[in-house]
Amino acid sequence: MAGSRAPIEYTLDAQDVAAARLLALGVRPGLEFALFAAALTGLAALSVSPVSFGSPRLLIALTACLGAFRLMQIHKVRQAAMAAFKRNPTLRQATVATWDEEGVTIQPLLSLVERISWSALKGIKENARVVVFVQRSGAIHAVPKRAFADKAALTELRRKARAGIGGRSA
Repeated sequence: MAGSRAPIEYTLDAQDVAAARLLALGVRPGLEFALFAAALTGLAALSVSPVSFGSPRLLIALTACLGAFRLMQIHKVRQAAMAAFKRNPTLRQATVATWDEEGVTIQPLLSLVERISWSALKGIKENARVVVFVQRSGAIHAVPKRAFADKAALTELRRKARAGIGGRSA
């Protein structure tokens, strides 16, 4: 592959799979928890202030219920990801990823090689743990950030992916 970076080798763990699934769904648990905590703190502060705006206890209870419901949804996604990790041996295999100007190649040790052109991607997403390639079909591929030897390799991957996708990210 012309312009290819040295291959990176990695093995996903269950937490990587869970982080990738949540990220692909657009869920950021830390941010959501912080926003719910801020909303509850603000409502609690207003409930003891002289400002009257209806029933603050009801608003606090509703906000807390919505936050609890969302945390349960996040927990269910994590559980499903853990089950998929246990059930699917490909997710637990050593994998090699390479990329160039045309796309990325994902090669699990004992499975078929998948070559994905940048144009076949809807975008890339990342959080502190993983980089996720989101295909137009909805399929995702995660690469843990710990697999990158240095920041330059990760920066090069981002640059090539965004150039190939057309500068947009999912």
